[in-house]
Amino acid sequence: MRTYWNPTRLTITAVMIAMATVATGFLPRVPIPGTGGYVHMGDILVFFAAFTFGPVTGAIAGGIGCALADLLGGYGVWAPLTLIAHGVQGLVAGYLGKGKGTAGLIVAWAAGAFSLVGLYFLGELLPVYGGLAGATTEVIPNIMQAAAGGFVGIPLTLLIRRAYPPVERIGERPVWKEG
Repeated sequence: MRTYWNPTRLTITAVMIAMATVATGFLPRVPIPGTGGYVHMGDILVFFAAFTFGPVTGAIAGGIGCALADLLGGYGVWAPLTLIAHGVQGLVAGYLGKGKGTAGLIVAWAAGAFSLVGLYFLGELLPVYGGLAGATTEVIPNIMQAAAGGFVGIPLTLLIRRAYPPVERIGERPVWKEG
């Protein structure tokens, strides 16, 4: 049986969680009036983690990192929805985008962004998040947030890949090759 987790992969995932938490909760964010939510830069790190390290790291970093920022920043009521929405965003984007070129990353970004906006909309229909009025109010800011995540996350991924090509193999098991 092959083990997915090794010390390197675990460390990379933990670092991506920390970076997503900081980008979501501690870098500049814009509150959305009337809903209690906010627009943040965490999606950049969710997309980067997903595109570079794959769907599992993308899902864990996106879900836990962004939800942790909600908890630490006084937005605890949003944490369960954030965990699901950003987790699925990272999962979808990583599944479709890991190892792909620019066109593949754009498709993966669009699918991840659609899942994020759709899940937030469905979750925000619950009365605790404002019902239909709150869900409708949040659609445009969520689209803008996901768009910014792609507009920065895709070029960041491509630049890191170009500067350090082995980055996508970090955490994989070394393979012995006879020379």
